[in-house]
Amino acid sequence: MSDNTRNDDTRNAAGQNPGELAGAYALHALVAEEAAVYEEHLKASEPARIEAAELSDTAVALGLAATPVQPSAGLRASLMAKLAATPQLAPLPADQTAPATPAPRVDPAPIRGATAAGSASERARLRWFQRPVGVLAAAAAAVALFAGGTFVGQSLESDQFEQDQAAGLVQITAAADIQRASATTADGQEATLVWSEESGLSALLVDDLPDLPSDRDYQLWYIGGSGPVPAGIFDSSGTGTGTGTGTGTVWRVLDGSLTAGDTIGVTVEPKGGSEQPTSDPILAIQSS
Repeated sequence: MSDNTRNDDTRNAAGQNPGELAGAYALHALVAEEAAVYEEHLKASEPARIEAAELSDTAVALGLAATPVQPSAGLRASLMAKLAATPQLAPLPADQTAPATPAPRVDPAPIRGATAAGSASERARLRWFQRPVGVLAAAAAAVALFAGGTFVGQSLESDQFEQDQAAGLVQITAAADIQRASATTADGQEATLVWSEESGLSALLVDDLPDLPSDRDYQLWYIGGSGPVPAGIFDSSGTGTGTGTGTGTVWRVLDGSLTAGDTIGVTVEPKGGSEQPTSDPILAIQSS
């Protein structure tokens, strides 16, 4: 971690040293006021953002290191029964109900890579550091709690697939050469690519990915000098998406191996995927 961050004894008007909140922030252990103080500190300090990312990686690796346990059918039934029997809060009065928002469109969007200049990519990069555990922690929690369900929108029920995905994400987050790049779609969905050139592994994490018709899948591609190479399919549902934590984040460790400089693209394809893209990318992020 950055020595500059650890040795920073700068205190705010309330006598707080925001840098001392880093560990608790990574574990989501701060109250709202403390979190706001630390997030302001992140905006102003590059070393603090680096430390936040390092702590995030450590927290996620620890969370995913535990061996997933398949809950029994009886346990699941018991939990659902308790939920059904638990009194629920009354609905909010009509004047307090949040207005409905239209569902996001899934239109082909121009490629907007992480290397493109502009405020959108900078905002996405800053948001990654402002919530360091965010997307990766959601994935970790999903794998650790219910590894036996559907995973990252796959219809596969193979425990081996789930274990391979979890192991791949652990390997990426624990890698000494882990790198990140962020981009957004034209509709504003934020995406983060994390990868390790040494291992060749990479994973894509996308916030608020719109649902697709039942006859369509999102498909990942490695895009390099030899053209696009399929890297796996996924959708916006399933245990691996972070649905249980309310983050709305879908993540997928890519099939195959990333080559330095590859662009990772996402297209909408017929169910089951295609050998070659049949639509324009809705997202593209270049690895360095």
